[in-house]
Amino acid sequence: MNKLDKHRDIGKYISILQRLNNMFYANRLSSFQIGCGQQFFLLQIFNHPGMNLHELALNGNYDKATATRAVKKLEEEGYVRTETEEEDKRIRRIYLTDRAKPVVEKTQECVDEWAEIILEGLTGAERKEAERLLIRMADNAHRFNSRQKGKE
Repeated sequence: MNKLDKHRDIGKYISILQRLNNMFYANRLSSFQIGCGQQFFLLQIFNHPGMNLHELALNGNYDKATATRAVKKLEEEGYVRTETEEEDKRIRRIYLTDRAKPVVEKTQECVDEWAEIILEGLTGAERKEAERLLIRMADNAHRFNSRQKGKE
């Protein structure tokens, strides 16, 4: 096995998981007019009411434009509202509306269901180890990308 073949499949399986994850959420949340792209943002706003776009983008390692588009879509559906900060008019705080409650509940159910689907057959220790390793890989990728930004 040459060096290029050594780790080639890990990217393949990460990609497969991501695509299947997107399909799962798009299917389960379609009746709420949101898809896999907005569910992360919806839950972040639920967990951190009043966060701003910059904080929202940082939480998921998204660029600000992506976070802005997601919030705009959630606003159009009536799930979030924004308030301009009095002290600094450039900062908009984001809050859920009452209309978002059933969407958040369904999304949280989906998060649990998806976790059970992908972790099926793994022991408790294996589940913890899988999460630990995925967090470590995400941290590695984040550090790498941060270093690359400094070189541009």
